[in-house]
Amino acid sequence: MTTVLKVYFTLYLFAVLGGGHVHGYSNGPGGGVYDVTEYGATPGSEDNKDAFVAAWRAACGSTAGNATLLVPEGTFAVGAVEFSGPCKSGDAPVVLIDGVLRPCTGGCRLSDDAWITFSALTNLLVTGAGTLDGQGGVEKNKPKTTTLELDGVANSTVRGLRFVDSRGFHVSVHRSSRVAAEGLHIHAPATSRNTDGIHVGFSSHVHITDSVIGTGDDCVSVGPGSTDVVVTGVACGPGHGISVGSLGREEGEAEVRGLVIRNCTVRGTTNGLRIKTWPGSPPGLASNITFEDITMANVANPIVIDQSYCPHDRCGDDADKPSLVQISDVTFRRIEGTSSSKVAVQLRCSQERPCIGVRLDGVNLRCGDQPCHTQFANVRGTPALEAPAPGLWVPVDQDGRPVPSDTE
Repeated sequence: MTTVLKVYFTLYLFAVLGGGHVHGYSNGPGGGVYDVTEYGATPGSEDNKDAFVAAWRAACGSTAGNATLLVPEGTFAVGAVEFSGPCKSGDAPVVLIDGVLRPCTGGCRLSDDAWITFSALTNLLVTGAGTLDGQGGVEKNKPKTTTLELDGVANSTVRGLRFVDSRGFHVSVHRSSRVAAEGLHIHAPATSRNTDGIHVGFSSHVHITDSVIGTGDDCVSVGPGSTDVVVTGVACGPGHGISVGSLGREEGEAEVRGLVIRNCTVRGTTNGLRIKTWPGSPPGLASNITFEDITMANVANPIVIDQSYCPHDRCGDDADKPSLVQISDVTFRRIEGTSSSKVAVQLRCSQERPCIGVRLDGVNLRCGDQPCHTQFANVRGTPALEAPAPGLWVPVDQDGRPVPSDTE
């Protein structure tokens, strides 16, 4: 009997941690599976928020520490909901989503904040074979609601889920530490604005791995206050590429430091690898950033540092003022593939705070049958472009005129 129970429990853990389907387990105060349908949730268009919250409270209140909140197969509507801790056992329940979640309609309205939020939790796992469908599309009048936000969580993972058509960011990691996003599939129309795949802000020790992301904005964006962020194995496109920033929009922003973007592919995007800061920004820091082993395919602007970032002409009187964000110790290493524009490398740094320690090592980009162009401005110690075929590069100014390669 003891052996049977041990095998039974092992299979249960394997199914939960592997994102498989778990059904038929009994509920109770000592743990088990808390199925939202047993708390009143029904597939359809009616808001199931109350049932979801009731199931969460029961799971979070479990004393055994092995509780699972289950959203079974089916399509469930739910309004803006927050699953908050701390939980009674100290650890968050596993959240297993096998169904499709959609925002409710009718009298239920989403705000400009987040649709589904997990907050103040430790050891959270959100996984499953399900889909979070933000029902955003390309409509301009819907609020820019983040689909899933992790706010103030630690030692937590989001794994294997599918995100489609968010109204704003698809996944946001905010004020959190030691978070992993693994094996996610994120998709939105290329024309949908502000639909970043995964955004990281004010967080540390974040790993984003083995995910497929195509949206109308950045596949991955790393914002202020982010340290020790690693992005690996991401297939990006369509969208705006993988970005650091934008930075410098607010006074007193925390620094960005210790980023590694490695072993990714970027395909058919309007930018490839980009660092962007606002003009006229207050002082800030972005340092120790490495992009390496990246493959580009038909990318319009493969390598960009833009310290005059001003989307949709929203900078007002600051448009002509220099950014005060200091960018330093940035490496682009083993970047290869094809550019759809002639200017493959653009380092447009701040006149007031020139970039320091920028290195281009093993950059091998092709611009059709024409030489690729480079633009360097306000880069202290103009970086050497160490490429397999340096003769294919032509330094040009911002008007496209050739300039000597050893000038800023």
